Amino acid sequence: MHTSANHEQIASRLSGLSPQQRQLLTQRLQKKMVNGHTAIAQTLKRLKVTHVYGISGTPIDETLAAIAQEGIRPIGVHDQQAATLMSTAQNYITGRLTSVAICSAGPAITNATTGILVAKDNGWPLVVLGGRRSLKMQGMGCFQDLDAVNLFQSLTKYVGLVDSTKQIPIALAQAVQIAMSGRPGPVYLDITEDALKGDTIASCPELVSPQSFPGIDGDAIEQAAKLLLTAKHPAVILGKGLRWSAPYAEVRQLVEDLQIPFVTSPMGRGSLPDDHPLCYNAVRSLLLSQADLVLLLGARLDWTFRYGAEIPATAKLIQVDIHAPEIGHNIPLAVGIVGDVKQVLQQLLTQLDRQRPVSNCSGVRAEWFRQLDRQRQQTLMGWEIGAQAEKLPMSPQRLIAAIRDEIPKDAICAIDGNVILAAAQQLLPSYLPASRFTPGTNGCMGVGVPFGIAAKLAYPDRPVIVITGDLAFGFNAMELETAVRLKIPAIFIIANNEGHGIAMRYSNLYPKDYPDRVTMFQPNIRYEQIMTACGGHGEFVDHPHQIKAALARSIASGLPACINVAIDPFAPYPQ
Repeated sequence: MHTSANHEQIASRLSGLSPQQRQLLTQRLQKKMVNGHTAIAQTLKRLKVTHVYGISGTPIDETLAAIAQEGIRPIGVHDQQAATLMSTAQNYITGRLTSVAICSAGPAITNATTGILVAKDNGWPLVVLGGRRSLKMQGMGCFQDLDAVNLFQSLTKYVGLVDSTKQIPIALAQAVQIAMSGRPGPVYLDITEDALKGDTIASCPELVSPQSFPGIDGDAIEQAAKLLLTAKHPAVILGKGLRWSAPYAEVRQLVEDLQIPFVTSPMGRGSLPDDHPLCYNAVRSLLLSQADLVLLLGARLDWTFRYGAEIPATAKLIQVDIHAPEIGHNIPLAVGIVGDVKQVLQQLLTQLDRQRPVSNCSGVRAEWFRQLDRQRQQTLMGWEIGAQAEKLPMSPQRLIAAIRDEIPKDAICAIDGNVILAAAQQLLPSYLPASRFTPGTNGCMGVGVPFGIAAKLAYPDRPVIVITGDLAFGFNAMELETAVRLKIPAIFIIANNEGHGIAMRYSNLYPKDYPDRVTMFQPNIRYEQIMTACGGHGEFVDHPHQIKAALARSIASGLPACINVAIDPFAPYPQ
C-alpha cells in the first residue's frame, strides 16, 4: 500500500531525472524496453530460429530462459562441442538456419571450437553466440575472461563483438545472413555482459533477404552444353553442396535425359537414390578412370575423390559451385561456372534443348554401360557375400547388412567411425536427399550422436539411426542422457570393436609383450548400460540374428535406445 510519503519520495526521484532518463523510464513502463537477453530471444524468433543448443552458465543463463519464454526450444547438452555439432547438423538437414548455439564464457567457448571447425570444413551454416565479460574488466584477471574474437578469426566466415544492447538485433540478423550466403559457414558473435544486462528499445530487424547470386556466364553455359553433348563417356559427381539450392529435379532430368552415369560424395548420397540405374558408386574408380568428361555439381575434388587423381588427365572437367575459390581447385577445368547450382542447371537444360533435342541422347554409350553394369554387379555381389558371413564375433559388414534389412527407406542415418563407416558406405543405401550424415570433410570423430539428436529434433516423424564405432561414441556418450531427458527417441547402434579400428594394424606397432592396451579398450564394455542408467532402452547383441529383434524392441519402447553390438576387433578394413 502506497502512503503519501511513498508518493512524495517517488515524485522527488522523478523530478531529479533528466529528460532522456524520463523518456527511457516511459518506454520501459510502456514495455517498449527490453534487456539484452530478451532482445536476443525476440530477434531469434523473428529470424525463425526454432532451437538453441547450449549449456546454461554466466553470463547467458538468463538468455536461455528468455529464449524459452519466446517459444524457442532450448536444448541443454553436456558439452558445448555437442551443442555446435547439433546446431550445424540441424541447419544442414533442414536446408536453412533454424538453430543457433550459445556458450557461456571462457572454456565453454573453446569447447565449441570443434563444431565450428566441422561447420567450416563442411560448408554448413552455424551461428554461435558466446558470452564475454565486461570490456571494462579486460586484462584485470576477470573470471573466465577470453577474447574469442581473435580466437575464431581463421575458423569463421565472420566474427564480431557486440558490446552494446542496441547492437544485438541487427548483429544477429547479419550473422544469419552471412552464415547462409554463398557457401554457408560458421559465424561467431562475442556478446558482452554489458550488452546482455543493458536495455534497448524492442525492435525487430528486417528478415534476412533472399541471397542474390552472381550472374551466370552465358558463354560458359553454352560451352558446357556442347561438351556434354559431344562426350562419349561423361560422368557426374554430386556433392553435399547441392543441399542449399536443392536442385534434385534438375539433376534427375540432366542425368536421365542425357543418360549420364553419376557418383556422389559420402553426404551427397541420396541426392538421387542409390538404387537409381545410373548410380555407379560401387565402381566409382572405374567410372571416373574411363570418363572423357566429368561434371562436378556442388562437389570438391579433395581427399574424398583423391584430389582428382582418378580422372584421366585428358578428360575435360566442368565445375559448378557457388563458391568462386572452389572453381578449378586441385585440377584444371575446361569450364568453370560460379553460381547457384539449381539456377545453373536450369539454364544448362534450356541450352541443351536449343543445341540438340535431349531425347536423341538416349541409348548412346550402350557398350560402356554394359561394362559398368557387369563390374557393378560383381562388386555388389562380392560385398553381399562378405556381409552374410556367420563368423563370430560378427564383421562390421554383417552388422550393416542386418541394419539395412530392417530400416525403412525414409530413415535418416548418421554414421560415425572408421571401419564401420567404410562398411556402411558399401552396404547401407540412401534414398532421399540430406538423409545421410558422415563425419564430413575433416573426418571428425564423435559427430554421430549429436548429428542423430539434431536430425530427430528436426524431423521427429522420421526414423533416425546412429551407427557409431565405440571410439567415436565415447566423445559424446553422455548426450544419451540428453536424448532421454528431452524425449528424443533416436536409436544409437554401437559397433563395439574394442577401440580403434583395425586393431591388428595398431597392435603390430607395439612390442608383442607390451603390457598396456594403448589403441584398444577393455573388451566387452557394456555401453548400453549408459542408456539404461539414464532411463532409456538398452540392448546387448553378440549375434547377427539378434539384431532384428533388438531393433524391433527398441522401436516399440518409444524411448531413446542404445544397441551395443560386439564386432570382431580384428576384422579387415572393408575393401
